[in-house]
Amino acid sequence: MLAITVQTESGPALARPSADELAALLRRIGGDDDHFAVAERIPGADQVFLQTWREGSGPFAVEHRDGGPDRHFRAECADAGAVAEVFLAWARGTESWQTALDWRPADLYSTPGLDAQTRAAAEERARTDIRTGFWTAEEVAQGVCDAFDPDETPVTVEQARRIVAQLWQERLAEQAQWPAQTDPDRVARAFGALASQGLTALMNFTCCGSCALSEVAGERAEGDRGFVFFHYQDTAAAADGHGLSIRYGAYPDSGADSAAIGRSVAAALAAVGLPVAWDGDPTKVIEVTPLRWHKRLPSGR
Repeated sequence: MLAITVQTESGPALARPSADELAALLRRIGGDDDHFAVAERIPGADQVFLQTWREGSGPFAVEHRDGGPDRHFRAECADAGAVAEVFLAWARGTESWQTALDWRPADLYSTPGLDAQTRAAAEERARTDIRTGFWTAEEVAQGVCDAFDPDETPVTVEQARRIVAQLWQERLAEQAQWPAQTDPDRVARAFGALASQGLTALMNFTCCGSCALSEVAGERAEGDRGFVFFHYQDTAAAADGHGLSIRYGAYPDSGADSAAIGRSVAAALAAVGLPVAWDGDPTKVIEVTPLRWHKRLPSGR
C-alpha cells in the first residue's frame, strides 16, 4: 500500500491505494466529472502535493508543489502510463519522478487578456470575500467571476482563480502572525454555547437581514426556542473594521421572550471576552465592538 491519499473529482478520497489501484485511477482521468487527481502524503505536509488534470483524451497537465507557490512546477505528458509512473515514484519517495518530466516553474497568478483596471477591481472583490474567512478559494473565485457582466467586462473562472490564488497566499502569510485565539474564534465559541442553550445559532447566514429572518426557521432544531445570527453583510462590515452586529429573536410558538434571548446572547459573548454594546432593548441588535476580524481561512485548496 502507498502512504498517500488521492482525491478525485468523482468521489471520496482514496487512502493508501495499491500501485495497481493508483495506476487504474490515473488512467481513467479525463472522463466526465473525473478530470483531476490530487495526491498528498501520509502523514501530510502543508503545501506538498502532486496533482494532474486532463480533459478528455488530451494531454495530462501534471503539477507538484513542495512547500509554497515559489516551489510549484508544471509539466505536460500525453502518456497515461508515464504519469502513473511519476505518481508511483513520488508516492514511494524515489527520485526518478523528478527527472521523468520536463518540470518548469508554474505561472500561477498572471491573467493574460485581462486589463489592469478590471484586474484591480477583481482583486478588490476577492480581498473583500477572503477577509470574511468563511468562503473557500473556489467560492471566492466564483464570486469574483459572477460580479462582472460577461457581456461588458468578463472575468473568466480561470482568471478569477489566479487572482484569488495570489491573494489567498498573502492572507495565509498574514494569518501566520495572528495570535492563537482571535476574536472570530471567540464569536464561534459563543455561538457554540448558544446552540447548546436551545438557540438556532448561525454565523454568516444568508445575504441580508430580511432573507435571514425569513429562512432561519428552516434551520431550527427540535426544542429551539429562538435564534441568533449574523448575515453576509454583517460579516463584511466586521471584516472592514466596523464591529459585528448580532441579530436574535424568539420563535412565536416557543413562548420565549426576545429580551431574555438577547440577554442570553449578550452574556455568552461577554463570557468569551468580547466587548458587548447593547442597552437591553429587544428591538435593537447587539453590537460587538471594537472587534478585530482575524478569521482564518478554510483549510484545503
